[in-house]
Amino acid sequence: MQVRTGLEIVRLHQEYREKISELELCTAKVEGHGYAQKVLDEQINHLRKLLQSLEGTRFQALEPVNITTSMLGGVSDIFSQ
Repeated sequence: MQVRTGLEIVRLHQEYREKISELELCTAKVEGHGYAQKVLDEQINHLRKLLQSLEGTRFQALEPVNITTSMLGGVSDIFSQ
């Protein structure tokens, strides 16, 4: 799992939104040209899927991590003599 900061998620979200908007404008300009329009539509759908998966990771919980006292620099019961 790749962990991203909130700032990275916001930046990627904005980039995806801008790309989708740009591709939608291009799609409107090439309307009636079958192949070009189809390619642009596929790219838009791909970006929308990426955007949905990115939005799904915003509040996804990470696995808990157990930190023992020895990891914090303290004395652990296991090593005390």
